[in-house]
Amino acid sequence: MTKRSRSSIAEAYHWLSIVTTITLEMVLPAYLGSVLDERWATKPILVTLGAALGMFVSITHLIQITKNPPGKSGPSNSN
Repeated sequence: MTKRSRSSIAEAYHWLSIVTTITLEMVLPAYLGSVLDERWATKPILVTLGAALGMFVSITHLIQITKNPPGKSGPSNSN
């Protein structure tokens, strides 16, 4: 039988924070690019660069999570 160290609610909030972080990594660079495009009249250049940067960062983060899921301290996690 597996012993859980956290409650289900704590685990849900943990995953919610991860999903929120990845979402913000995708959206904020594009939004910042949009704001700067409006300010400097460089429409679609900076929003496109921001979106590309956001996608790169978020995909990198997702790959990192799949290689080492949160809650795992290393290859041997048996106590």
